[in-house]
Amino acid sequence: MDPKKPTIKVGILTISDTRTPSKSNIDSFDSSGQDLIKLINDSNVIESAKVVKYDCVTDDFDQIQAKMTEWCSERKVDVLLSTGGTGFSERDVTPEATLGLVQKLTPGISQAIMNESLKITPMAMLSRAVSGIYEKTLIINLPGSSKASKECLGVVASAIPHAVSLIKDEKEISKQFHEQLNFTSNNKLRIPDCVTKIACRHRESQFPKISMKSALTILKEHAVIQYTENNKIKYPTVWIFSTGDELESNKDSHGGYIRDTNSVMIKQILEQDNFKGQIFNYGIIRDNWNDLCKHFEEAFNNADVLVTSGGVSMGEKDLIKHVLKDHFKSQIHFGRVNMKPGMPTTFVTLMFKDKKKYIFCLPGNPVSAGVCTHLFLLPYLRSVSGKELIVHSLKAKLTHTIKGLDIRPEYRRALLKYENGELYVSCLTNYQQSSRLLSFIDSNCLLQLPSSSKTATVESNTIMDVILIKSIENTYIAPILQEMNLCIEIIKKQVISGNTKNEKPLLYSCIEDVLHLMTENIFVAKTEIIPNDFAMGYVLYSPINSSENLPPFQASVKDGYAIKYEDYWLQKSNLFNVVQVSVAGTVPGCQKQIGLGECARISTGAPIPPRANCVVQVEDTSVETKSSDGKVEITIAILKEPKLFENIRNIGSDISVGQRLLDQKTVLGPFEIALLRSVGCENVEVYKCPSIHIVACNDNSAYAISHKLKNMLKVPDFKGNIFSQSLCKNLTKSPGQFDFVFDYDNPIIIFCGNVNEFCYDNVESHIHISNDTRKISLGFGRMLIGTDEKSVVFLHINTCDSESIYNCVHLFILPFLRYITGRKKIISSIKTKCTMSSDCLPTDKFEKAELHYEDGEFKVTCFTMNHQSCLVNMPSSSDEINIKLKGGEKTELDAIITENSNSYFIHY
Repeated sequence: MDPKKPTIKVGILTISDTRTPSKSNIDSFDSSGQDLIKLINDSNVIESAKVVKYDCVTDDFDQIQAKMTEWCSERKVDVLLSTGGTGFSERDVTPEATLGLVQKLTPGISQAIMNESLKITPMAMLSRAVSGIYEKTLIINLPGSSKASKECLGVVASAIPHAVSLIKDEKEISKQFHEQLNFTSNNKLRIPDCVTKIACRHRESQFPKISMKSALTILKEHAVIQYTENNKIKYPTVWIFSTGDELESNKDSHGGYIRDTNSVMIKQILEQDNFKGQIFNYGIIRDNWNDLCKHFEEAFNNADVLVTSGGVSMGEKDLIKHVLKDHFKSQIHFGRVNMKPGMPTTFVTLMFKDKKKYIFCLPGNPVSAGVCTHLFLLPYLRSVSGKELIVHSLKAKLTHTIKGLDIRPEYRRALLKYENGELYVSCLTNYQQSSRLLSFIDSNCLLQLPSSSKTATVESNTIMDVILIKSIENTYIAPILQEMNLCIEIIKKQVISGNTKNEKPLLYSCIEDVLHLMTENIFVAKTEIIPNDFAMGYVLYSPINSSENLPPFQASVKDGYAIKYEDYWLQKSNLFNVVQVSVAGTVPGCQKQIGLGECARISTGAPIPPRANCVVQVEDTSVETKSSDGKVEITIAILKEPKLFENIRNIGSDISVGQRLLDQKTVLGPFEIALLRSVGCENVEVYKCPSIHIVACNDNSAYAISHKLKNMLKVPDFKGNIFSQSLCKNLTKSPGQFDFVFDYDNPIIIFCGNVNEFCYDNVESHIHISNDTRKISLGFGRMLIGTDEKSVVFLHINTCDSESIYNCVHLFILPFLRYITGRKKIISSIKTKCTMSSDCLPTDKFEKAELHYEDGEFKVTCFTMNHQSCLVNMPSSSDEINIKLKGGEKTELDAIITENSNSYFIHY
């Protein structure tokens, strides 16, 4: 969004008797309205627009007109987009309500939508949608289906800013619009022959294959940190889109179409990495020269960094490099990298209206796109964000021998584990096809394998370089969790014949005992069903199996020619007649059979024609005869003998019907969500996050505790709401003043400050007290856990000491939250090395410290208030430390991980 241009205020009005904005019921959730909001606010499909009003009304003439009148006459919106109520049923009255209100009709907008919709489906003729102007507001009726409403908005989105400026008589905006049109027309170039004349295209890439090291050096040279006027880092705005005629964004793929997973996956990878700049997902752009030029220009007007996936290989529809080079006169710094997967990865810069733009063109296969996002895009964005460490690279011991290396250096998906102070890496599968998202699911790193030209085999126990893409799986349990004497008092409360008595207190000696007590059979897990788009960071409640085959048809792995292979190389001629074309999006079964001596030009992902049994890549062919205009290949020669079934993906080779996709308690990240989207799974059942209510008594110390707690509990892996409440000093006068808290599902109530027994009694009156209810005295306060249909947890913290609060949060509260939201591991510990003198080290306590990874080891380098990423268990005396230091050894300390750092992730 251009800050110099006034914001176009948009209102989204959903018209339906059944839809609501609530996500609690997935069947009634208003996906159409919410998708339009995302398209405008996140993807910026309407330049300089923002949704400021949203509502759902029933199919009632008066309600529709009343809401439209309110928004338009009070100038609340510049554009009102209605969705729903445009069909033939008796309840469909949106067009009538609109016509009864507008003062001018805008038939061109309605006609444009109708024309484009009819190209997609003949059912579009059944829509009665209209558009017009009321007061100073443009009203446009859109269909009720989420897919159709997004498609129709896409038809007119580019014209809406100019329409608004004309309605509002904003001459300056109109002038800018025409200047932009003139810029576009003045920069129109002749489309290169290699694009319009297929027979003239290059058979091999014109870009040299550079090393990964050279590619990263180029990126580093262009990673310039920008600053604001206040000398703060200015984070770039990123636009993401996928390209391809074969892509569909809706849940129902059909024919030769596949679902777009890349644009959402790339955006979520950036969000997971805590990139602070704005990220917009533009969706899908078709493989069309004019469309690409238009959408690239729109992106350059609004973004600093543009990320595309698809369209960078050697197929006839791979236009990205041509558009950037020939139309925008950009500089392509590299167009191929010697790596697997992701060889066609391209990095481009250009000047657009005196501003430098950076473009990352990633391959279209989802695995290649995911790998290259981690290897190229993330390091660049980390660098321009001022981070010192831009690649999370570690060293680990290989658990098995690897043979059959590729000629290109390879980045295999692998599993990295931390066990007994060492890192181990293993490849889970040899099936690393770049279309197979399943290879990401149980992996958390990229294992860097050398080229087969350097070595034939990598032996087990070899120390390998790995790059983290998820958190490390940690199996180590520090002895401190099992041995530390905490003197924790557990009071078991029993109810016998209506009388309550407390048994003799039990003493629990370690943290592990308390965590076990807190989490075993006392808290009923709650679940909810949510759309995939909102599921990142949640934990899956039940396993998911695939209901589809992927691919659903035999598909080509390469751009090239599909032939029928029958020992043709022994024949006198290696010439083949090109008899048909199969591109991505071609409907399977609509192709003619391939005979001997015939071939079909085919694109990556396109269906294999009947009787064809192998695909020869473009690089292994030459054009022998072509039409006089160069547009058609008539005869090609195959220069290298192919293999049977070469470059063909069989039906269900990536995913088969009934195959397990995700196990229970899987944490949903970008790759997991992309996998579910690829097979049309749109909604998932996840563990529901409770709400946390921090209640501070009316004194300064309690408010200080409340503020510290709220900041500490705002961690990425907790998705629940955190509320702060104030409380009067005298609870006896207002005993019901916090009763509303118990209306929430699974509330966790944390009291801060000094409260009396009346507070505990009040809490107990709201929750079910069973014979097994316990009060846990933790030194810094008490905890009470009651089990009923709401599973209430009550915690009282009566200390203002920062260290005690920090320990309480990271040793008890956060592990408990991880447990009830489905995490497999609720607390992580690690062995660290410390080289500091004993004079600098405290003894016999938990100490906040900074943990980092250096020279193949995790180290504690200092105790600091600036960056606290772990709690270190200090020895009871300095003698043990001094003995080790005199012997030249590093002191080994156990640490509890409290925060992920730039150099590592620890899996909870």
